Amino acid sequence: MTIPNETILTSKSDRLISLFTYTILLAICSAIFAPLIYKLSLTGGDYVAHLKWASEMEDQGVISLPHPLYHLLAILTKNLLVIDYAKASTFIIALAIFLLASLNYNILKKHNSAKVSVFFSICLLLITPIQALYPVDKHLYFGYIGISVYHSPTMLLLKPLALIAFLYTLKTLNSTSKDDLPNALAYAFILFICGLSKPNFLIIILPAFFLSLALTQKLKSTLKTPYIYGAFLLPILTVLTLQFLHTYFYQKLSHEPGTESHLVFLPFASMSHYSDFLVAKLFLSIAFPLSVFLFFPKAFIREKALLLSSTCLLIGLAFTYFFAESGYRMFSGNFWWSAQIGLYLIFLFYLKFLLENTKNLTTNKTKKLKFAICLLLFFAHTACGIFYYKQELLFEYAKFW
Repeated sequence: MTIPNETILTSKSDRLISLFTYTILLAICSAIFAPLIYKLSLTGGDYVAHLKWASEMEDQGVISLPHPLYHLLAILTKNLLVIDYAKASTFIIALAIFLLASLNYNILKKHNSAKVSVFFSICLLLITPIQALYPVDKHLYFGYIGISVYHSPTMLLLKPLALIAFLYTLKTLNSTSKDDLPNALAYAFILFICGLSKPNFLIIILPAFFLSLALTQKLKSTLKTPYIYGAFLLPILTVLTLQFLHTYFYQKLSHEPGTESHLVFLPFASMSHYSDFLVAKLFLSIAFPLSVFLFFPKAFIREKALLLSSTCLLIGLAFTYFFAESGYRMFSGNFWWSAQIGLYLIFLFYLKFLLENTKNLTTNKTKKLKFAICLLLFFAHTACGIFYYKQELLFEYAKFW
């Protein structure tokens, strides 16, 4: 069988367009985020601490942290490229941001042009809560549910990995009939890597998946599938159990002189320590997805991606507002990351839903108005994100949190 020349030319043209698009995404991500990440790698509290631990791990030859992926990558990059830790950190995190932008693009491009998909992919890297209370309390981060957060290298590394794992989970939520051994191994591997980066995604995707199954009346049938136990439950429970034991029983960081750190149920203790107006800031954090849900509830029900991302956010909010750690890490906010990754997922998939259903959602003047309000809120989140990025880049670490 002979392949027509037109087909070959079209295939080559598509590949060239894809290569050009990803090159543009890489250039944009590098130009925007590399300067900020390099600055934070030199002076940011979280970066300095994590890179110090990486140096200690390299010197001692011992993995001393329960989530060592960033540290191992920093050591590897530093030695392979013969650069210092700050440059290695910048290289790793810039690549992670580019990977996230590429995933955003691939998700959005199915129903949109390349230009539109690239534009919204970059917007999704910048969005923050609508910080309307900034004139009152001078906070751009505290009290809100962060979305684009730059001060945690492990969080930035987690986001693209969590999105890949989320896509596998979404596929499983839709059907397990075609899931085979290669898929199971890939799924288990990405969940394992997510845990090594940061455990916060695993602690929300586990209950969110089963809650989504219950809501779609697929729980009993899915639990009869061996795939769920080997590809999903086994890697998550294994990693979380080991990390829990390491963090709260064996890790020296949890046993500072005179104090120990444990998981405790303390509603609002962590968030309210830094800020008031928590209810208002919650709604300002979710303004865009909340508007989509309220304006188009019937269409929302049919979308599994919206259901799963929404349950991830709900579970993440429960951890953020109701749990903390005792001891010297009481106000570290280590459970905040769970709501933040859930909120990123909900922004991405609510935006995807809005863009791919534009025609159906704008069939009359009322719907057009609702659609316009949703987009305006999304761009309000983006504008606030640009302002937050500028403050983080131009001023000292944590000055405007």
